[in-house]
Amino acid sequence: MLSSANIRHIWQGASLIASASDEEAIDLLIDEVAGAATPALEIGRERAVYAVGEWSAAMQTSLADTLAVAGIPYEWDENGDLVIYSEDEGRVDAILDDMPDPDDEELQEDDGQDAHEVLAGIWDASGVLAKRPNDAESVVKLAGLVEDLERVGLPFGFESAVWRDLVSKSVAVRDMLEATDEDEQVVADDADLQEACKALHQQLRGFV
Repeated sequence: MLSSANIRHIWQGASLIASASDEEAIDLLIDEVAGAATPALEIGRERAVYAVGEWSAAMQTSLADTLAVAGIPYEWDENGDLVIYSEDEGRVDAILDDMPDPDDEELQEDDGQDAHEVLAGIWDASGVLAKRPNDAESVVKLAGLVEDLERVGLPFGFESAVWRDLVSKSVAVRDMLEATDEDEQVVADDADLQEACKALHQQLRGFV
């Protein structure tokens, strides 16, 4: 929304940095987001919390997809942990038992330097694609780096919500680039690809 309104900004963790002259416009956008945001769980019902905030984005996404298929209501708290109704604990425990062990060495989070290198690579590739959406080398580079990004756990210094948003935006751009008529996905035109890559490039600027 900030980018669409041409408001220059950067993120430092979960803190938004922008010009004081844009404060009023930003306040209006925040009010709009807050007004549209509704909690997934009802207030007053007993809840249970599962500490999954440091899981990789890929594992969190897999968990969320499984919960959605099972019809289990959930939401994420400020720490990125899973919150459900207490009455659903048994079903969620069964789902978690079937998932990979998050302590498996192959699933361990990369260190901050690795995460920074991946983000820097995506920033670079998205910048090229924002100008030349058919640049084959950058398409392959971005696709590989986004796959790496999905395996990275929550890096030190990142708010969980901010990290998940970066990952989801990167995955969305990757999916747009890889969509084809043959697999019956919606194929984006060059203008849409350029706009998506430009937005991702701008969002990543504050982290590289």
